[in-house]
Order: sequence, then C-alpha cells, then structure tokens
Amino acid sequence: MVQVHVAQSFGLGCIVRTMYGSVRRTDDTVGRMARRQEVPRETRQTLTRADVTTAAIALVERDGLDALSMRRLASELRCAPMSLYTHVHSRDDLVDAIVGRLIERLDVAPNEGEPWQDAIRRMLGSYRDLAVQVPRAFELLALAPYDSSPVAPHLGVALAGLEASGLEPEQARQILGIVDAYATGFLVVWARSRTDGRAAAPSDAPASGIADLRDLETFDRGLEALIAGLDATLVGTR
Repeated sequence: MVQVHVAQSFGLGCIVRTMYGSVRRTDDTVGRMARRQEVPRETRQTLTRADVTTAAIALVERDGLDALSMRRLASELRCAPMSLYTHVHSRDDLVDAIVGRLIERLDVAPNEGEPWQDAIRRMLGSYRDLAVQVPRAFELLALAPYDSSPVAPHLGVALAGLEASGLEPEQARQILGIVDAYATGFLVVWARSRTDGRAAAPSDAPASGIADLRDLETFDRGLEALIAGLDATLVGTR
C-alpha cells in the first residue's frame, strides 16, 4: 500500500509525493483547476474603462448616487471588485471618468461667425438637455470643481468659443462664470425634484403653481433675461 511521504501546497492545489518518489495531484486540485477553466475569460479580457464608466452611469441613474461604489459596480459587471482597479484607480477616478463622459455630450466647440449670445444658448441648451437625459449623474458634472482634470479643459474650450465670437477674454470669463452659476443652480434643483420621489403638492394647496417655476420653460426664459442683462451691462458698456 502506497503511503504519503510529503505534501506541499503550490497555490493551485496540493501536490503529493509518495514514498517511491512519484508525484500526483490530489482530486481537489484537479477539480479546482477544472472549475477555473469554466470561468469565461473573455469577459475579463474585454472589459474597458469605457465599459466601467457606462455601467457606473446606468447604476447611478437607476439607484442614485449613494449606490455608486466599487463593490456595487463590480456586481453589476459580474467581476471581482479588485479587477475594476485595472481600469479606474479609485472611486474619485471613477467619478472623473463619469464627468468626462458627460462632458463629451455637451456642445461647446466654437462655431465660426456665431454671436456670443447664440453660443451661450447652444452651450446651455446642451447642458439643460443633459440634465433631462441623466438627472442623477448630472449632479456629478454640475458640482465638479472647475480645476478638476475633466472640467478644466472643457471650460477652456468654452472660453475659446466665446472669445471667437467677439468677446474680450475678461468678458468671456465673467459671462461664462455667471451663466454657469445660473444654469447649475437651476438644473441641479430641477433634477433633484425629478428624482427624489416626493409627491407634488395637491392642486388645492396654497403652493399650487409654485412648482411650475422650476420647469424648463422657466429656465429658458431666465436664460434669455440673463443674456439680455449681460449684453446691456457687461458687453454693451465697453
């Protein structure tokens, strides 16, 4: 009867050496190796940063910003949490990836010969449309710091577009800051009102009709008033 002389573990399982010098793998090792071969390696090999970002945006839109974690995202993608770090270095890096993806959907590139007023309407119109399309993820872009890696180049393009429309650099800087503050404040509140799940006030309540002040038609009217005011007080006086 063959007796076991030495048993060593090499990570993939146990290799057993008999007293006669022959080596064999235990059944447990063979079983685990077979199970490893059943894992679809293509899934791991084809996952990209873009895939991770797309899944993160979908998770936020479905379950809210509080649901965004590396563990939850890994569950959505059916992969190990640590495997995500091949594509995003941290949760902050993941947020930057989301912000960068959302910026790609904005229309801020300069249009030759376009008046600055129309440039503002176009830029802010695409910003408004983005809030409609992804109201929960929108907040990550809207509240991102100006000096963050995805936002700073985007603002540089927007400023270049306003300068190309005839504004002086300082005028372009002030106008962009003012309209961005208006649009961000309005649209973040609007987006939250659409996603927080609270019911609207009854029609006979004293506040009836007040909710209409946050609709997108009001946003557009406010933007027109803001453009007119900037033209009269900041641009027309120089």
